[in-house]
Amino acid sequence: MACSRTEKLKTRPKNKLVIILDDLDFSWTKLEVAKAISMWRSGYSLGEMAKQLRPYDSTKDAIDEVALLIMHLRRRKKIK
Repeated sequence: MACSRTEKLKTRPKNKLVIILDDLDFSWTKLEVAKAISMWRSGYSLGEMAKQLRPYDSTKDAIDEVALLIMHLRRRKKIK
């Protein structure tokens, strides 16, 4: 059985934590998410999606951000 967020926080170490990926932008508008779903279903690559969805980001950051969005959408069963 999965632990709740509160239960997970109780088991966190007292030592200082390392926060990963703090240089990436995890925020997406509903329009961007809808476009990403459409592009994914149409067979676009992550690189192609990144160029259209994150044109203001560096290519590497944009691809990572799109990859994380795709992972999120898959976990939410919004895409296959």
